Amino acid sequence: MNRGKFSPLSLFALSLWGAVFFSGALPGVLLLTLGFAWLAVAVTIFRVENVRWKQASLALGFLGLGLLVGGLRIPESPRWDRYPPFFARPASYTPIPLDRIGEFRGIMSADSSSVPTSDGVLSRYPLRLEQVVSSDRLLQGSASGNVLVLVRGGQVLFQGQEITVYSGLVPSREPGRFAYVSRAKPQQLQVGGFRRRFSSFRAGVFAAVQGKIQELEPSVASLLTALLLGRKEELQSSLYDQFRTSGSLHLLALSGLHLGILYFFLALLLRFLRDRRLRRLVAGVLLLGYVLLVGLRPSLERAVMVLLFAGLGYALDREPQPLNLLGLAAALLLILRPYYAFDLSFQLSFLSLAAIILLGPYLYRLWQPYLPAFLGWPLGISLSAQIGTAPLVLFHFGVVYPVGILAAVLLIPLVTLFLGTGLLFVGLSMFPISLGSFPLSGWIGEGLFLLYRMIVFCLECFSRVPGLYLSWRSLYWGFPAVLLIPRIIEQQVGRGTRLC
Repeated sequence: MNRGKFSPLSLFALSLWGAVFFSGALPGVLLLTLGFAWLAVAVTIFRVENVRWKQASLALGFLGLGLLVGGLRIPESPRWDRYPPFFARPASYTPIPLDRIGEFRGIMSADSSSVPTSDGVLSRYPLRLEQVVSSDRLLQGSASGNVLVLVRGGQVLFQGQEITVYSGLVPSREPGRFAYVSRAKPQQLQVGGFRRRFSSFRAGVFAAVQGKIQELEPSVASLLTALLLGRKEELQSSLYDQFRTSGSLHLLALSGLHLGILYFFLALLLRFLRDRRLRRLVAGVLLLGYVLLVGLRPSLERAVMVLLFAGLGYALDREPQPLNLLGLAAALLLILRPYYAFDLSFQLSFLSLAAIILLGPYLYRLWQPYLPAFLGWPLGISLSAQIGTAPLVLFHFGVVYPVGILAAVLLIPLVTLFLGTGLLFVGLSMFPISLGSFPLSGWIGEGLFLLYRMIVFCLECFSRVPGLYLSWRSLYWGFPAVLLIPRIIEQQVGRGTRLC
């Protein structure tokens, strides 16, 4: 696929993201005005009989269209309330002043998430607010808005569950999805049932799969649960810190890497299907079921959309362009969920893949004469992803771990084998098969433990390398320039490369 082609959808997605991200500081009317103005200029320039001018007009047109759509899709948050209602989504509302609220009810809008810390597991519950009650219980009424409930050591909850929180509400200081924030203790949560059968069925299947994983040795089960199901509640904080200090924390976040690994093993397990198209279809359906099981999140949604659009392009005998596929996925997600513009995982997911597309082949050519392909490609992908995301990581955390470039070369194959073996264990544990007097799943469990020890050993080695600390937060705003460097070089040299 030619990287030198014009990528209008990536420009549209970048402009759309910028319009939503900066809409808190800029009036919505200004964004709409700029969008219409750029579109008018683009139409005027397009009439010029010159190829370069026409290409420039297309670029301006897609940038203006992104500003226009972004001005209309301002996410729900208190800081947007000063704009006219027809420029924003309905504002959050509580019939009782926030300082008098002592109880509120709602329904989980997504699965809970958690992060192991030195003080215990911090659980996050995204809640769609429905009713509030005053502290003296004399007043109550219907309410609307999104609430983020933070709990130390909370239980796992699923999308669609009803929940009552006996705590107060405060306005969210961060722009984006949540209008309110609440901090509570586990005993202040009262969990109800599901309103939809599908949500209840999904939670039951999730519990069944997790129960099979729990048959393994506890440390192995906790890592497999984190890598396969995305649940980190039982992961040891020391192991989580080793993933972080070795620059490998992205391996714990479900993403396109995990989907690619699972698709590879599913295709191997379905080799008995002779029709290749049928095999891909069945693997794709199973993969979609897996995504529904673990829950939607920006990185998985991005991966699924890119895979679907690429498959559609090949089915139509069209050569899909990576940047256009990435831009289309980003634009659709931002239109459907504009608060993703402020989501760090969304930014890191798209930024890392954009860096891989732009920098990966260019870096691979540098050491192609010296390294074999099975080392050169993983090193190029890892380095390009680190370069692309380093400014953003430094801005938020003040530290980046360059050793993750080398760690990925060893850890990605080990994690691939660990996930594939774990998938085989879950499948065989549901259909008991014995090898002699010992269950076959038991032998696979022993193999998982060996792989676990190898992963932990690599993490221990790489986590001892110090990170790079930087407090210059302005570096964050320079990350688009980093991604444009290889494109400028390619235009000067005049060479095109193919991305396989």
